[in-house]
Amino acid sequence: MTDQSMRLLDDISTRGAEIRVQLRELLYRHEYGCDTKTLVLVSYVDLALEHHEATWLLRKSELTGSAFALVRPVLDILFRALWINAVATEQQVEQASRDELYFPPMHEMRDDIKERYSDKSCPKQAELFDTLLRRLKDAWKTMSSYTHPGGHQITRRFTFDEVKPNYGEDEIACALNLATFALLLLMRMFWMSLSAQREADEIAELLANYSAEFNERLNKVSE
Repeated sequence: MTDQSMRLLDDISTRGAEIRVQLRELLYRHEYGCDTKTLVLVSYVDLALEHHEATWLLRKSELTGSAFALVRPVLDILFRALWINAVATEQQVEQASRDELYFPPMHEMRDDIKERYSDKSCPKQAELFDTLLRRLKDAWKTMSSYTHPGGHQITRRFTFDEVKPNYGEDEIACALNLATFALLLLMRMFWMSLSAQREADEIAELLANYSAEFNERLNKVSE
């Protein structure tokens, strides 16, 4: 464990908690319509905030395996919310609200999302969104292993030949970062879906500042 790794983990943990408080206050400040689509999206956002907080509490209690297992559900919520918002029919939204909808496989959902959200009139924005989807795709398999418990989760239950959890600080920092990154993307889409441009711009600024603060530091630990 290096001082640099500990500082990165502490900074990402602190900043993620601060962002969650801001996002929750923003969510609870407003009133929402009673149509099914809005209720589903509000529920998704509120649940993602809860999962995010639970991840932080589990990590603080040194229940790191359980903390990692909750990161993928935040990604699940993000993809489902994006799909419900821009791809699903009115009937599919109703079915989703009653657990009567079989969502498409993840790769199909991702393709649908890319098609609907990529602004072809703005190549730079389309390229950025494609990059974001690739980052989430790359993380999906790893986080699924932690949730389901696969090889990643199994191997980290041991320190050498002793049954003792072994999660590196850099690894924990990357998992917490992914949860916060997904939460910010979800919140920006949510406000855009409500045509709340001021709130969407506020989240976009938060996301830009967060990325500027941590991207370079995270890239260094990933090298």
